[in-house]
Amino acid sequence: MRRLTVRARLLLALGLLAFATLIVGAISWNALNQGSAKLETQQNGTLVEVDQALTLSRLASDLATLAPYLLTLDSPFRIAQEGNVATGLVDTIAAGLPAGGEPRAILADTRRAIADLVRETSLRAALRDRTLRLNAELARSERRFAAMAASPAATLTERQDWFVLQRLAAALLGAGRAENLISVGEYQREVHLLIRPETAPTQVGAEDLSRLLSLARGPEGLFELRRQELSRRIGAEAALVRIRQGSASVIAHSAAVTAEAQARIAEERARTMTAISVAKSTILFVGFLSAAVALIAALYVSNYVTANLRAISDAMTRLAMGDRSSRLPRGEGAGDEIGKLFHAFRMFRANTLRLDRSNRQMTQRNALFEKTLQGINDGVAVLSETGAIVACNARLAEVINVPPNRLTGRPILSDLIAEAGWQSTPGPGGISNLTRGGGYHAEYRESPLPDGGSVVLISDATERTQLDDRLRQIQRIEALGKVSGEVAHDFGNILSTISGNLHMMETAPEARQAGLRQSIASAVELGTSLTQRLLSFARRQRLEPEQVELNMLVEGMTDLIGFALREDIALEIHTTAAPLWVTVDPGQMESAILNLCLNAGQAMEGPGEIVISVRGDGDQVLLDVADTGAGMPPEILAHAMEPFFTARGDGSGTGLGLAMVYGFIRQSGGGVHITSTEGRGTRVRLSLPRHVTAEKPEQMLWRNVLVIEDDPRDMERALALLYPVAERVESRSTAGAGLAAIEAGGIDLVVTDLSLHGVTDGWRLARAALSRRPETRVAVVSGRLPDINPLKGQFGDRLVTLPKPLTLAALRTALATARAGETTSDAS
Repeated sequence: MRRLTVRARLLLALGLLAFATLIVGAISWNALNQGSAKLETQQNGTLVEVDQALTLSRLASDLATLAPYLLTLDSPFRIAQEGNVATGLVDTIAAGLPAGGEPRAILADTRRAIADLVRETSLRAALRDRTLRLNAELARSERRFAAMAASPAATLTERQDWFVLQRLAAALLGAGRAENLISVGEYQREVHLLIRPETAPTQVGAEDLSRLLSLARGPEGLFELRRQELSRRIGAEAALVRIRQGSASVIAHSAAVTAEAQARIAEERARTMTAISVAKSTILFVGFLSAAVALIAALYVSNYVTANLRAISDAMTRLAMGDRSSRLPRGEGAGDEIGKLFHAFRMFRANTLRLDRSNRQMTQRNALFEKTLQGINDGVAVLSETGAIVACNARLAEVINVPPNRLTGRPILSDLIAEAGWQSTPGPGGISNLTRGGGYHAEYRESPLPDGGSVVLISDATERTQLDDRLRQIQRIEALGKVSGEVAHDFGNILSTISGNLHMMETAPEARQAGLRQSIASAVELGTSLTQRLLSFARRQRLEPEQVELNMLVEGMTDLIGFALREDIALEIHTTAAPLWVTVDPGQMESAILNLCLNAGQAMEGPGEIVISVRGDGDQVLLDVADTGAGMPPEILAHAMEPFFTARGDGSGTGLGLAMVYGFIRQSGGGVHITSTEGRGTRVRLSLPRHVTAEKPEQMLWRNVLVIEDDPRDMERALALLYPVAERVESRSTAGAGLAAIEAGGIDLVVTDLSLHGVTDGWRLARAALSRRPETRVAVVSGRLPDINPLKGQFGDRLVTLPKPLTLAALRTALATARAGETTSDAS
């Protein structure tokens, strides 16, 4: 029997494989057709229902968002316009719901609620407009009464009458600005108390009193207007609740429709998966059958020639690809063509091995260098002695933002950097910082080569810089949140003090009234100082490093840290008499110190103590934060400064506090060192380079300064600010003592509180100082500065007003601006 040729064998095997392929294709085609039909069914049915439900849910959310906006509008036209928009949303939602049923009834009630909301809001806006006009008139009257009460020409009785009128106007103004009916009632009761015969004005202001009473009483009076306005607001809020309930019902209906559609999709998916599983099993069976046929055909076709040719081809391929261990067995096809091919392969392999031995070492070094250069994620360039690029990786063009073709022809690297718009600034450790418009940052490092030239590494630092900024914001927000929780208790104490003294003033004798008013003023000053300190800490603008005196920065944070800690934690601060200057971002430095103190406070379950100490150590400034808390074991201490590592089991920590402190201090050229003992506490030491050139005494700005302040803490702060910049500083705590010091003469600058022991004596002291000596300047400070300066027209820029807490920078800037204004006027 004649054997089949190789060609016939191959054709037979290919025919069998083609037949198997057709079977698999037919099965696959049928499965795809069925899947396509089911997908179309889902698209035309279930998915359309889901889309309609989602649309209704979105419209209901828009309605719930729009309704509260109506409460903020004051224009009747805008209220009506937005009400029509809300009604249109309800109509659109109703159009997408089936006829009848509970959702339709709920939407009808929602439409009525919108109408009620528009009506109540419009009436409230009209009442609010009338109230604002009355408030404006009352504000003018209050300022006029205050000026008359402070007039030196009036007698004591007249000034008391004017003061009562001022209080009456202030009570009416407070009622006009109250946000609830209870507050309006309190102000109405205060008005009734002020117009009693024993307290009402008797000598002056009869017409003004009559006008104030006409503004307060009657159906068109202030109290009735406020009652109607607040009642309308309550009605509007009730309508808003109904609108939100209607929106929630529509959203719930949409969710039910979506859930039902999802159930149908899941059921259809199960059926489809079953059909696909059957198709897969059939395809798998036919595939195995085809593989078996192909294997049998391959074994049948693989004879002596093809096997040996394949062996030689594979060996040559491996040898060409660098596999020098590739070998062929000896003795195969001795004397024939196969034997000759085997012999030729062995000679070729021997020559290749001899050639490899001559240059293998150089090839390995070149390959290693090329892999390293191209594998680096940063831009790398080898420069000649003239700065031309000899070699570089592909990443360099992307990092410096130039086209890749600009790197050909040995260009000068510095010219390419300049053309791309990069600006270079020297940094620590020999690293230059590159910046480009759009917020791009890069780091430039250059190292010389032994034979001339250099190697340059340029790293893209944009993402890391943005991440650092974001992490610092997160740390600052986290610290502010911790402080706010503690400060709420202190605000409660302040409000309790004010409320208690107000109630006592109703029954207290006249002799005690001044003391109670002083207690209220002190509480208000404390609240104002606390608020301004929190606002200063919470500012989000990005600051830049500057020269900071660390002792003053730490002492200025005493009140903020004290408010943030629990009452059973004692705080001690130790500073040095000599100034210690460093170059840091003051906002970030405050955040770092506050975070360390908050961490220390949270480490103490019961009473404890936190000690902050600042001292100089050669060319370094050391700041220690030590606590008497639980301490940290060595395994936790080893990871304390890693980002996102936290040892708190309650999930309250982000793990960013110490990591951000470490990053900020390192960027400022310093270091962080932590020591901790379990059961005894932890000490965190921050070291910063000392800025020696900044240790210069302040230039003397004034010769003789007089400070008049009744609050001991504010007096101490003002004296600490002014002692370094004045040759002589005097202090007085009462208006009489301050007036006597002014009459003595020779005062260059007077810094006085506006309210002294409950009486507004600041303007009187300023007038006396400015009238006595033309060279004298006066700064009036207060936590509640009035809108109008009564002495501005008489003395011009010689008198400035500043808010508490007083800072030297604000005082210096205000007086410098005033002095510049006077110079300009003289030149004109």
